[in-house]
Amino acid sequence: MNAHSNASQAREQYADELMRRYLELRRWAVENWPNPEQPLQAADFIATDRELQLLLGARARLNVDKYAQQRPANAQYEDVTPMPWP
Repeated sequence: MNAHSNASQAREQYADELMRRYLELRRWAVENWPNPEQPLQAADFIATDRELQLLLGARARLNVDKYAQQRPANAQYEDVTPMPWP
């Protein structure tokens, strides 16, 4: 493997681990939310999900399409704004 492949693989592994940890934190936050009158839902994290995808796409130069499938299914809207050019 060349240096470019190693760096690309390292970025992919980092992104996978970051998303795994983030989704675990999001799940924990929903399950342990202390206000039962206003329950927290996965859809409450839409903005955070989008920002994380922008970070991984723009800064780490990764294809974030594989992470887009992890968005909550009950989102009120689908953001179709294209990402800025790096």
